[in-house]
Amino acid sequence: MEFEESSLRGMYDLVTLGVAGGTQISSRTSAVLAKLLSTTTTGDETTKTSIVALTATSKAASKLISIVEIAKRELLARGQKVYQYNALGSRMTEIPRRTHVETVVTAENPAEEESDESEEDAFEVMGGVVAAAAPGQESEGMKKRNIPTLKIYLSTVSVKELKLAFGEQT
Repeated sequence: MEFEESSLRGMYDLVTLGVAGGTQISSRTSAVLAKLLSTTTTGDETTKTSIVALTATSKAASKLISIVEIAKRELLARGQKVYQYNALGSRMTEIPRRTHVETVVTAENPAEEESDESEEDAFEVMGGVVAAAAPGQESEGMKKRNIPTLKIYLSTVSVKELKLAFGEQT
């Protein structure tokens, strides 16, 4: 079940931030705190509660969790209650194929070198066979993979839509 964030945008001020391997924890934590502690006023003088959605791939998930925990600790120290909603998902990405590197074997005894060559001839690399079997599915140097992602929503009020979709953590 894919959650539609567009349903939240009308009632809440939804801010989406990404966390990558090179993202600084302190700057992202400051941005999260600033957004959660501010209120947004619309044109008709009504205020919208802010929801911050932080997204990271599996490689940066530990950094995302650190940012969320630091932000929650700061908000609790200020007496502000915080609600957390966790969502796991995936994103289709193309990643480069590893190139096959042939190793050169140098032996002091030429007889050993000849036996290694005859063993190498007995095996065939399957890369060419796979590419011929499925033309057009993947480009030559790239392969498609589903990359796991973690999305954490933070809010200072309970959000019914997120609670139903992902459960609530306070």
